[in-house]
Amino acid sequence: MEATQPKNEEKFWRHVAQSLLLILLSALVGTGLLILSEFLPAEPMDQHLDSSADIFQATGKFPNLHTWCSSRLDNYSDAIMLLMAGNVSSEHPVEYAMMSYHGVMGEFDPVQIFVKHYIEGEAYEGFEPYSRYWHGYSVIYRLLLQVLDYHRIRQLNMALQVGLVLLLCLLMWRSGSRPRGMILPLLISYAMLAPAVMGLNLEYSLGFYISLLSVLTLLLLHRKGRMQSREYLVFLFSGICTAYWDVLTYPMAALGLPLVVAFYLAPDRKLRDALLRLLRLGFFWGMGYGLLWVMKWVIGTALTGFNVFEEGLSTFLMRTGDEAYGEVVTLGATLWGNIRFFFNTPFTLLFLGYLLFLILRLLRKTPREGAARQACLRQLVPFLLIACIPFAWCVLTKNHAYIHYWLASKAFIVSTMALMCGLYHVNQSITKPFPEQGGL
Repeated sequence: MEATQPKNEEKFWRHVAQSLLLILLSALVGTGLLILSEFLPAEPMDQHLDSSADIFQATGKFPNLHTWCSSRLDNYSDAIMLLMAGNVSSEHPVEYAMMSYHGVMGEFDPVQIFVKHYIEGEAYEGFEPYSRYWHGYSVIYRLLLQVLDYHRIRQLNMALQVGLVLLLCLLMWRSGSRPRGMILPLLISYAMLAPAVMGLNLEYSLGFYISLLSVLTLLLLHRKGRMQSREYLVFLFSGICTAYWDVLTYPMAALGLPLVVAFYLAPDRKLRDALLRLLRLGFFWGMGYGLLWVMKWVIGTALTGFNVFEEGLSTFLMRTGDEAYGEVVTLGATLWGNIRFFFNTPFTLLFLGYLLFLILRLLRKTPREGAARQACLRQLVPFLLIACIPFAWCVLTKNHAYIHYWLASKAFIVSTMALMCGLYHVNQSITKPFPEQGGL
């Protein structure tokens, strides 16, 4: 034990050094991609944006797709993302790539601006920067807008999401009896997100793809026996990709879902090892997410002369504050708004029913001896901690979670997955222990 401790510490700091280099490289590559995308032809993008405006005209800012569950579409955000993607400049590529300008018209919101510009033919009154995020999705949207309009992009998006979920289910099924235990929790959690809503909204899709692709990577590494030595990289790049592609929607899903899968596939026998591993993986995810985000402020400020760092920092302080709409926001109101929105679906009954089944089964199978019972229940602790991540995020970003509850609440997919997979894991481990996982 004493001999392995220095080796683990040495390995940890070596991974930290490698991660710093990878973050720097990612920032440079990400900057280059944004600059190169400014040279894509503007005419086909403008034509496809023009044929997309009727959706925004017909549905408005926040339409509800269904009446029987929470199904709000965020057309407001999709409109501003498309407006930024369509606004390219080959004459000032660096400035436009870093500042992410979009057209404005007085007090009109992005949906109204989209309609007025593309349907009514009104010119923009000016351009406003949105520089605190990377907006890496612009690279993909600009490529797609060369050949597709918003109608077709949404159809493609829905097909890709359903295909990715089915691919994960197939991989879980083919990976053995224990990975198959994640299929039902995954399908129930996906259903609670309302798949049609996820497919029709581009903003909701960013974090969803990162989360599921991270899970897919862990499954593939596990099948090859390499997860033990590579999982820290999965979490590092999950954080990096979230900072680059996402815009503060529900980033905790990109941390929490891979954590559930990592601990389910390779649990630790000792609680102390499990807690240390949870902290390590969370550290590498946070390192990738936080440092890459800050790199946007630094690079943007250095390349343009505008103080992007100041804007980013002020927004960060606002989003982590406890004021919204001029009033002090309570934690209870924030949590209730998020929980009520996420669980407002009939599939909550399926979730609760499966949870009850697992609990009753566990109570029937748990050994009566105190030591044996504690050993079984200790295996549940990491999953319970993972299930608390969305709650912790609401505490940390009270302002954002309160105002944008329809976005932030989607992180509770982490809680549903963690509880179902954790209880299933403990049930199975009573009869057949899972393989041991160790170190980095």
